[in-house]
Amino acid sequence: MVTARYLNELRHQGVVDEIAKEMFPFPGPKGPDYETLVNIPKPRMAVGKDESQDLYPDIVVVRRPGQWLMMMAEVEMHDTVTDETAANRWKPIGEVGELFVYVPAGMVPEAKKLIKRHGVRVKGLRTWRFRPVWGLDVSDA
Repeated sequence: MVTARYLNELRHQGVVDEIAKEMFPFPGPKGPDYETLVNIPKPRMAVGKDESQDLYPDIVVVRRPGQWLMMMAEVEMHDTVTDETAANRWKPIGEVGELFVYVPAGMVPEAKKLIKRHGVRVKGLRTWRFRPVWGLDVSDA
């Protein structure tokens, strides 16, 4: 039986994949020594630890050779732009390196409040939405 939670997880995975492909197209002409890793649906690269758990941002960009952390991204859905997410995901990940937070279009005011309330360090706040004909649309907030 297909549940709403399962469908939401699939949608999140699709959004993460699209943002990784569009916004972090590495390796490529603009970053031949960069590599983009996606931690959804299976964790591939932790960027550190917070208390007892490993930190797995949705998207991680590293520079090769080696694994030099360059930037990370967290991609949120309408139901994940919450105090819990800001405190338990964004804040610890933002302490490790450059973090971009992607929220659904229309959620910027709430995301900005959460970032301020929890003292989250972010490199950028961006919005995403799917447009039926054009596909994924990402904008700086």
